[in-house]
Amino acid sequence: MITNPEVFKAYDLRGVYGVDFDEELAYRLGLAFVAFRLDELKKTDLKLVVASDMRLSSPKLKEALIKGMVEGGATVIDIGLASTPTFYFAVAHYHYDGGIQVSASHNPKDWNGFKIVRERALPVGGDTGLNWLKNRVFSGESFPLTKPGSVVVQTGVVTDQVAHDLQFVDLAKIKPLKVVIDTANGMGAHYLEELFKHLPCELVKMNWELDGTFPAHPADPYKKENVADLGKK
Repeated sequence: MITNPEVFKAYDLRGVYGVDFDEELAYRLGLAFVAFRLDELKKTDLKLVVASDMRLSSPKLKEALIKGMVEGGATVIDIGLASTPTFYFAVAHYHYDGGIQVSASHNPKDWNGFKIVRERALPVGGDTGLNWLKNRVFSGESFPLTKPGSVVVQTGVVTDQVAHDLQFVDLAKIKPLKVVIDTANGMGAHYLEELFKHLPCELVKMNWELDGTFPAHPADPYKKENVADLGKK
């Protein structure tokens, strides 16, 4: 399908899946991002992280994105389902060369998108690379053939992330609080599940199961109706 150029925002890509874009954009974005990083870093052994959220369209988009990256010659580090902060952590903590997260954050269920970072999880924005990627994606030019890359599946990222974060906390000073958390069936549950194993607190879970249809309510916490049940609890 023809991609709507408006999916390229100031700091990421976002739009309605199947209307504004589909797997073709994901594939071409993967190819373009590898070329972009190769040009910037002047190296041939790129290692790029890919992650996705639980939206129904994420698996197909992720598959196409990885296909483009591999055909571009990169080693793809697939960390599976992950929140955006966990994705950022993986890129920075393990010293990878950048990456792309498939996610539309708090947007409605029929949306999806891509968040793009350099090494150390430095963001790629409009004037710092997104415009270059946009031009490359829409140029229609053939990408030069190169030696195909590969895919490496990495697990345990959330465990490492929590262990890292807890270095900055004195657990003895945390009171035995009772904490209610509504993750709106989103990716935050992964991190919080691991975190609360180490806290002297009682966790009360709401809408904890990952579900890209957002059966309880949309994920946007800035809309009062989406936090009404949390408030009552």
